[in-house]
Amino acid sequence: MHAAIPRLSRTLAALTLAAASLAAALPAATANAATHRRSCAPPVIAHRGDSERAPENTLPAFRSALRAGAPTLETDVQFTADGVPVLMHDLSLDRTTDGAGPVSALTFAQVESLDAGAWFGPRFAGVRVPQMAALLALARLRQVHVQLELKVRPTPEQLAVFLQQVRGSGMARYVVINSFLEPAVLDVRAAAPDIDTAVVDGVGFRSPDSVLRYGSTYIVNSSAVTAARVRAWAGAGIHVRPWVVDSAKGWRRMSYDRTAAIITDAPARYLSWARHGCR
Repeated sequence: MHAAIPRLSRTLAALTLAAASLAAALPAATANAATHRRSCAPPVIAHRGDSERAPENTLPAFRSALRAGAPTLETDVQFTADGVPVLMHDLSLDRTTDGAGPVSALTFAQVESLDAGAWFGPRFAGVRVPQMAALLALARLRQVHVQLELKVRPTPEQLAVFLQQVRGSGMARYVVINSFLEPAVLDVRAAAPDIDTAVVDGVGFRSPDSVLRYGSTYIVNSSAVTAARVRAWAGAGIHVRPWVVDSAKGWRRMSYDRTAAIITDAPARYLSWARHGCR
C-alpha cells in the first residue's frame, strides 16, 4: 500500500497539470469560437442608409444604420441646378419627395424646401434632402466609410465641387466613388487617382481585368456571384461587394461565397443575423 502512494501522487500531479493546460487553452478556444461567430458574415454596407427603417438617403436613415453598427454607408449623389451635390437615387423628385421633375432642374434651396420623409411614414414628415457634405461630416464624426454612387456624369465644374467636398471633409481615404456610368468612374480616376473607385454592374459580370480598369472594388449584382467567380476576382485583388441582398438565404450564400462585403437595405436585421451565428 505504501508503494502505491507515490504512484497515486504522480497520477494526481499529472491530472492537475492536464487540468491546468486545459484551463489555459479554454480562453483561446473561446476566443477562436467568438472570432468565428463574428467572421462568418462579411461586413455590412447600409444601402441608402437603413432604408428598411427610415426614408432612403436621408440623415435619419444614415443615423439608424450607424446605431445598428454599420461600418459603411452607401448613398447616391447627383447635382442641383446650382451645382450642389445632394443625396437622391431617382433623377426625378416625384417618388421620394413632395416635389416633381428632375433634381437637376431645381436649385438647392428649392430642393431643400421639399419634404423627403412623409412618403415613408408620418413620423418622418419634414425630413429634408441632405447635401453630400452633411453625410461626409457625419461619417467622419462616427469614423465610418462611405460608398458614393454617382447617378449622373458630372460636368467638369460639378466634379471639381464633388471632389473638393470629399477632400475637404477629410474622408478621401474612406470613400469609394462608383457608378454604373463608366465614363463617370474614369473621370474620377483621372482627376483623383488617389481615391478609390469602382464600377457597378446591374446584370452580367466582368472579368478581373475589366473590373480593374475602374478600380479594385467591384459592385456586382448578387445574382452574378458564385464562389468560383469571387475566388477569381479576389485572386486579382478585387473587393467584391454584391448588391442588394435583403434575405437570410441571400446572406448565407454571399457568406459562403466569401464576398468582401454585403450591401443591404436591412443593416439592422443583417447585423442581428450575423450576431446569432449566421443562422
